Amino acid sequence: EYNLGLSVLDVRERLIYRLAGLVGMRPGEILALRWERIHRTTADIVERVYRGSRGDPKTDRSRREAAIPPELSDDIEAWRMLSPDVSDDALVFPSERGTFLSRDNFLRRNIQKKLAGVGLGWVNFQVLRRTQASLGHDLKLDPKVAADQRGHTIGVAIDVYTRTANERRLEA
Repeated sequence: EYNLGLSVLDVRERLIYRLAGLVGMRPGEILALRWERIHRTTADIVERVYRGSRGDPKTDRSRREAAIPPELSDDIEAWRMLSPDVSDDALVFPSERGTFLSRDNFLRRNIQKKLAGVGLGWVNFQVLRRTQASLGHDLKLDPKVAADQRGHTIGVAIDVYTRTANERRLEA
């Protein structure tokens, strides 16, 4: 399902989708990213946007250096080539007016609209973060590493975000 979603998204939407679903970033962290803070292998999470206002990350643990998988490098560079302003302080994902994108509007108009065409219109940012947590759990990633990647404690990472697959529960 995750890969099916990727197949219908344009460069900007695909990159945001992957930052949530592969990197485990919160939407406010993604939409507050500036070019100076996104690199080939890491993203420095030092601010977020919430209801249109810039602020500090959600918690102390949320301020972090998130690892960027190598497969995102091409999407980052493709989006950089299409972006109108790539100066250090410019937003990676600005609105048409150069302000912060509205999370809910962007999700509804740009991502869910396209995903609905392939039966995935129910996907939202929380689903993508849970996907990242659950896939990491299935791959037996160290729970501490996975929690640090998302800016959580281990308890929140496992109890709130991780979902086990039906097949795993049947095996148990």
